[in-house]
Amino acid sequence: MGSVSVTKEINADVARVWDIVSEWGGTHKWIPGVGPVTVEGEGVGSIRSADLDPATGFEGRISERLLSWDDEQMTFSYKAIGNGPLPVEDYVAVMKVEATLKGTASVTWSSTWEPINQDEEEIREMFSGLYSISLDNVASALK
Repeated sequence: MGSVSVTKEINADVARVWDIVSEWGGTHKWIPGVGPVTVEGEGVGSIRSADLDPATGFEGRISERLLSWDDEQMTFSYKAIGNGPLPVEDYVAVMKVEATLKGTASVTWSSTWEPINQDEEEIREMFSGLYSISLDNVASALK
């Protein structure tokens, strides 16, 4: 099983960071290559779907189900469902935002998955790069 975890410190109030990353239907605002998001249902069990831009190298529609949600602990988890365009199966991710002693926010985005017809290290690098760029976009939105 493959896994990756990226942590970024963002120079902003933890609540403001949580507001951005926890908007279940708002990932197109900060994840590159994600088209407008549609959401079916509310809360845990809801499904978000979006088309990925061909420039990502993973053209197609991705759908994810919200598995857990904790506003107080500022964390949620989700899993990819259906036959999406990513070269993995059993993809489960966790997003967590924490306050630092410096008054900034620390965001950790991690995932586990099984590779499909692609090298595990290549997939790890792909997700690591995507998570890092996306969290940089969150930081830029809060400047």
